[in-house]
Amino acid sequence: MSHGVLPKEVADGTRMGIAPLARRLHAVGVTPNSVTLLGFAITFVGCALLAADRPLAAAIVLLIGTLADSLDGQLARLAGGGTRFGAFLDSTVDRLADAALLGAAASIGAAHADRLLFWSALLALVASFVVSYTRAKAESLGLTADVGLAPREARLTILLVGAGVWGLTGFEPLFVAAVLGTAILATVTVIQRVVHVARAASEAVR
Repeated sequence: MSHGVLPKEVADGTRMGIAPLARRLHAVGVTPNSVTLLGFAITFVGCALLAADRPLAAAIVLLIGTLADSLDGQLARLAGGGTRFGAFLDSTVDRLADAALLGAAASIGAAHADRLLFWSALLALVASFVVSYTRAKAESLGLTADVGLAPREARLTILLVGAGVWGLTGFEPLFVAAVLGTAILATVTVIQRVVHVARAASEAVR
């Protein structure tokens, strides 16, 4: 699976870091679905903090929510691979979390009369959804489309770093740059996935 612009070492290190917690939770009977829903609740709180112009607190809470999103996948593997409903729930909640985060960014742009932030957030939202859709549609056709510069892990990392740096420095344009960068990278990823699927489909009919 491609991690895009996110270094593989960072993604793998995060998973290894929370692996002991996943094993403990599995041992006491915590289910992946409960962690999925809890992670979404935490993420929603982080998005509300972001919309309220509290970026540092938002970044911390969103980081916890993001780690919970990785944790539910590990719990599912420990439980034998998880269930079909669990996979459906996780994917659905991910889309809701993305919408909440980028919706919060758009609301900041509207409140601050920052057109660049507002439109960048909307473009990032649409492109992010299409990134996910292209993969799901390709897999429904028996193909793969897990390529590209900005899969979800990479997009979340960019946005979290942007919010955190804004909170630490008080310089909002850094967050605007993160949202704009996410929008551009997600758009490029859509194009990369369409090209990848077009090539794979063409080879399949030869």
